[in-house]
Amino acid sequence: MPMKKNKPHLAPSFVMLDNAAKIYPAARTRGWMPMFRISLTFKEVIDKELMQQALDDTLKRLPLFSYRLKRGLFWYYLESQEAKPRVEEDARNPMLPFNLAGETRFMFRLRVHKRRVALEVFHALTDGYGASTFLMTLAARYLSLRDGAKIPPGGLIKCVQEQPQKTDWEDSFPKNAGKFTRARKEDSAWQLSGTRTEQGFLRVITGVIPSDKLLLLAREKKTTVNTLLAAVLLLSLLTVRKGSRRRKNKPVKLSLPVNLRKYYDSTTLRNFSFYVNVPVYPGMDLYSVDKLIPYVGHYMGLETMESQLNARFTANVRAEQNFFLRLAPLFLKTLVLKLMYKATGERYVTSTLTNLGRVDFPPEMEARVERMNLLLGPAQKTPLGVAVISACGNTSISFSKTIKESEVERVFFTTLIELGIPVLIESNEPDGD
Repeated sequence: MPMKKNKPHLAPSFVMLDNAAKIYPAARTRGWMPMFRISLTFKEVIDKELMQQALDDTLKRLPLFSYRLKRGLFWYYLESQEAKPRVEEDARNPMLPFNLAGETRFMFRLRVHKRRVALEVFHALTDGYGASTFLMTLAARYLSLRDGAKIPPGGLIKCVQEQPQKTDWEDSFPKNAGKFTRARKEDSAWQLSGTRTEQGFLRVITGVIPSDKLLLLAREKKTTVNTLLAAVLLLSLLTVRKGSRRRKNKPVKLSLPVNLRKYYDSTTLRNFSFYVNVPVYPGMDLYSVDKLIPYVGHYMGLETMESQLNARFTANVRAEQNFFLRLAPLFLKTLVLKLMYKATGERYVTSTLTNLGRVDFPPEMEARVERMNLLLGPAQKTPLGVAVISACGNTSISFSKTIKESEVERVFFTTLIELGIPVLIESNEPDGD
């Protein structure tokens, strides 16, 4: 009788979805699921065979990404599988929903086109930190295979020769939940409207700007880059609302995700972020960047206190631990979560601005990489989302939209230019770059 081989890693055979992820399988529809995309562009054309080898090696260290979504009696869960994903050719139209049915389905896809490698992820699997870790580890491994580059592990780069860590699978929400909760009720937000794009097509408009000039402007305004960009985006939304005929009595609300790893001892690769919705109500007279900066700064300063964030995500943890909800069968939970998402999810948001901040490369890697991009997938109700990432001296600001009108991004980039920031515009439109 042949000896049974040991598994090449210590990954558990299955894990429950983390607290933030539980709503995503329930909220998705046949034509939509919450997704995002992070990409890296090298200075040389990618060898697809070596990228496939790098993907296989990276999954040995970060096997969480090879798990598939499964339906249980009471909850969805993630199950490990022996199948290996294949590198795909990239497409002009990004982030079409995954087909999660079947025995060899993955919750991410890796796409390559010329010098660019892109990771598209179903949000139930991970957040921006986890995806960045995967892509950076993959890129470092690829360069090592291509020309023997010795890239030291550290930060977002993991050593593919090491075993997976227990902390990779940790659900950090219940671990760090406190005693106090805070009500999740908010005022519903004013919503953008416009001419919908053809079914399934996501319009992308990206502005590439020098990071040093953006940082200098933020310092001149005595604020952070994230607060500055939030103020400019809020001004753009307020300007569009001013000319709108649709229910102008509702507030414009900008959702700003917050990486909770900054507050707690966590290196989980699963979801561990929360959000703050910044409202600007009619009549507040905040129609300038200089007025919006202190408003956003003070509002975020209060809402991102650890005690405030803890009370809010603790409310979600307590709801998940509710005795009656835990005993309810999955089909009933799915119905409840879907109704909750429609009632309290995107109704509270006009748009989202997510900023992964600056990604630093080790010297052995920096000379080989040209840029990075981050992109939000389409939302069900809000037709526009904005994603920011800084790398290689440039900051990429990407608007992803399901409407044809471009007034918000026009005001946004025009405002930055008026503030002295040069902007290079790119688009995935047929006549775009």
